[in-house]
Amino acid sequence: MNRKIYRKLAKKHGVTVAVVRQDMQAALNAAYQSPSHTQAQEAVLRGSDVPTPEEFIRHAVHEIYRRADEGSRYPLVH
Repeated sequence: MNRKIYRKLAKKHGVTVAVVRQDMQAALNAAYQSPSHTQAQEAVLRGSDVPTPEEFIRHAVHEIYRRADEGSRYPLVH
């Protein structure tokens, strides 16, 4: 699933899949190095201090399905 997401984003923005993944990792690094960690950040299961793009995507998809199963009218809005 992640490869498909990366390919779609790469095509949309005219860059390579590697660039998409690097940019996502850079954004995650910046977010997790911020002094204002949130409870939502702590909920992401990860193998190190900062999640990989794959770990983050897996968590995001899980949250969308969980909220949809709970009957949330807007599962993407917290």
